[in-house]
Amino acid sequence: MPDSIRARFCPPLAGLLLAACLLLAPLATAAGPAQPVAFEARYRLALDGWPDMTIDHSLSRQGEHWQSRMQASVSIASGRETGRFRMVDDGLEALLYTSRYRLMGFGERFRLDADQLARLPDRQTALFSLARRAPAAACRGKAATPCTLRYLDHEGEEGTLDYRVRGLGRHATPASTFPAVTVEAWSPDKPERRLTLIFHRNVPGLLLGMTYRRDGERRSRLSLVHVSSEDDQPR
Repeated sequence: MPDSIRARFCPPLAGLLLAACLLLAPLATAAGPAQPVAFEARYRLALDGWPDMTIDHSLSRQGEHWQSRMQASVSIASGRETGRFRMVDDGLEALLYTSRYRLMGFGERFRLDADQLARLPDRQTALFSLARRAPAAACRGKAATPCTLRYLDHEGEEGTLDYRVRGLGRHATPASTFPAVTVEAWSPDKPERRLTLIFHRNVPGLLLGMTYRRDGERRSRLSLVHVSSEDDQPR
């Protein structure tokens, strides 16, 4: 894919499939996090300069493994990525990551195997882990010293993210109102870019909403519009 196309394409699709190119990794806490719950969700993403986008997101059990998948498409572009992981005593073990993106006839594929993911997780596994552990994270509140974490992006490059947990509460969505935990995250070298993620507190990995701001101006917003789970209606 030419660099000019990549520059326009990867931020809206590759990154926004996992929250506007600010990628996430696990939080280290000693509290007992929630266990996985299979779900299927649909989000509506409003993004400056692009038509509104529908994102489908699922977490499913695959034998002894779990699989998280996100996919999105608009008239000229599409993207899909999948992460496979398993639960272990001290957290999660990332096993496989694949992704595919297309824009106006140009496309790219990426793959990370278990050896590449042995040190840091892929971003689908990381999103699940962050949502699972955030309710008990130590770096809570505006005055808290930020936590720092590392991750692998879709190309296997390592990055760093700072974050704070802003609080617990309930969050209203077009789907319903749910117990929530809100996380603010930013790249240390780009602090003007702020991402607010709102997760379901009891269904790890399920996003209730997301807002991305740059220089204080909102650039994109994601809302949960439908969800079903193995518990029928997560609460």
